Amino acid sequence: MDFGSAAFTSAEFLALNPNGQIPVLKDGDFSIFEGSAILVYLAEKLGWTDLYPTDVQAHAKVNQYLHWHHTHTREITSKVLLPLMHTKMNIGTPEEAVMIKDSTAMITKLADTTEKLLVKDFVAETDHPTIADVAAYCEFVQVELMGIFDFSKHPKLSAWLGRMKEVPHHDEMHADLDGFCTSLGLKTKASA
Repeated sequence: MDFGSAAFTSAEFLALNPNGQIPVLKDGDFSIFEGSAILVYLAEKLGWTDLYPTDVQAHAKVNQYLHWHHTHTREITSKVLLPLMHTKMNIGTPEEAVMIKDSTAMITKLADTTEKLLVKDFVAETDHPTIADVAAYCEFVQVELMGIFDFSKHPKLSAWLGRMKEVPHHDEMHADLDGFCTSLGLKTKASA
């Protein structure tokens, strides 16, 4: 996938997501954007009750994380990955330079909170991954891939990252991100 493609600004793509961003899912004549909304849609449509439990309390814990995610862990992409990417592409702004400077403190705060969310093995207090874990992992794996944060000070989070790497098809699902980070020089030798 070419993350910098002009296709994201085409009229056809903007009809699917007026923000001109990914992810977008097109399912027949139906389309939906926003990662968490896509995960919920797929889980409900395909009956993924292991990933999106039907038990009211377990369901609520998954939703709790997904709603918290929007203004917390999701910011790893907007306030860390994108500013670093723009800097590598020589299009970074002064505001993004400040974000990069502040990124360790921000990631530490998110890691501290996520460490507390890991009451059991996974973020929605379950003993198996849910769509909440998928959403969280997408953010934290970027940080790990770039080698810009020491997860050893967060043993529950570090162990959870390891468990998430054991999810079937992990490597093939992350090949595009891995290649993208490598192409921009964002992947460190330590994370290689």
